[in-house]
Amino acid sequence: MRSRKLFLLIAAGLASAALSYFGTGLYPIWWLLWLAPVPVLAIAPRLGGSAAFLLGSIAWLIGEMNQWNYVMHRIELPVQTIILFFVITAVVFGLGVLFVRSFLRRGSLFLAAVAFPVYWVMYEYLTAISSLHSTWGNLAYTQMNCLPVIQIASTTGLWGITFIMFLFSGATAALLSGAGKPCQCRVLAIAVGAVVCAVFVFGKWRLQSTPSAQSVTVALIAKDVPMSVYLGPEDEALKLLREYADEVRRTTPAGTQAVVLPEKIGRVSESVLAEVDALFSSAATATRAAIVLGLVRRTPSVAFNSSRFYSADGKLEANYDKHHLLPGVEPEKASDKRVILDQPSGRWGLQICKDMDFPKLSRQYARNGANLLLVPAWDFNLDRWLHARMAVLRAVENGFALARSARNGVLTLSDNRGRVLAEAVTVPGRFVSITGKVNVAHEQTFYARTGDWFAWLCVATFVVLVAYCIYASFKNPAAIAQRR
Repeated sequence: MRSRKLFLLIAAGLASAALSYFGTGLYPIWWLLWLAPVPVLAIAPRLGGSAAFLLGSIAWLIGEMNQWNYVMHRIELPVQTIILFFVITAVVFGLGVLFVRSFLRRGSLFLAAVAFPVYWVMYEYLTAISSLHSTWGNLAYTQMNCLPVIQIASTTGLWGITFIMFLFSGATAALLSGAGKPCQCRVLAIAVGAVVCAVFVFGKWRLQSTPSAQSVTVALIAKDVPMSVYLGPEDEALKLLREYADEVRRTTPAGTQAVVLPEKIGRVSESVLAEVDALFSSAATATRAAIVLGLVRRTPSVAFNSSRFYSADGKLEANYDKHHLLPGVEPEKASDKRVILDQPSGRWGLQICKDMDFPKLSRQYARNGANLLLVPAWDFNLDRWLHARMAVLRAVENGFALARSARNGVLTLSDNRGRVLAEAVTVPGRFVSITGKVNVAHEQTFYARTGDWFAWLCVATFVVLVAYCIYASFKNPAAIAQRR
């Protein structure tokens, strides 16, 4: 009997570890994460508290190893940071297993099913509002290849995506755990099945109900160059900028309305900025297309990571400075000014790369009426798919289209439903470009109007569930001790 229990414990841990390994990370298989927590949650009521916690933590820690090469060798985080990165999330998952276990051992199937999604959304939300990296690592992004599911973000933000995934996981685990009465199991299966089906039906409906809109033709252009070019003398930066201007003139198709170039093409001082402006003003005039240029502006005292907008008639119309800089990597000064540009097709907004990891900023743009975001970016190759899709989810949440041009990444053109209309991977040593038409419409979503209401609802529900557990423990301590 003990050997059978040990076998089930090992099998459950390995199953959850394998499902989370392939269901998370930089290139996740979206549906596997719906199943990943199920084995350890289902077996938890049969284990002691310490065993259940260790099983959950170790399983999740193994699953997280899919990011080892990225954090260790690509972005080269300090070893202490890497340990914290992996261990904290594994511990949080283990505590979540204990939280669900407490309800299953009471026979409270419905509360057990709701406990894990509420707990995880609460953890991810509090992490996002307190972290310098905001929503990086949020599990909602694993679902970006399932368009019907991510449409719920237009109502709840990304928090609803994680909730529906883990509601399915929690309910399935509760049904497999052997807890509860048969009638409870039937009602739970029907109720959760109806909620999950409703999310998919809503997503299908929203994908088919795209409002009428004007189309904007956008070109994205980028070339990967060695870091030594970016860090090199100003002459090298000017040479590369001239190459970009020539490429814009050479490859921009007639009728293109906007051209987006990547982030930080070069670092230039104030003394040569007028030359750069003249270069791209001329290119804009020649192509009759607006140009968005990413560069670093250096003054004697401070530098800015900037996005400069040249209108189709060659006028320098706006300069946007990045709000959210990468800690320890970007020494430039952050800004807090948004840029909105009134165009015949609506209102265009400017952001830069990491800015789009922060839902609040994109929500503010949506409230300002932006229907197209033009985003220079610079990724780390390995994270190209994930970081591009993080930006795409902002478009779904807020109802705007997205044109994102990333060096060492992916050129991405997507609509306000998260459909990727055109995409290309950048390569070293030569220019890559795509051109496509994207429909833009002023469609302010429920989430853009109301903000993180769903996340706060999960926080409040978690507090209520914890209070219930404490009350139940004080009310019948003998029964709880026996269940342990």
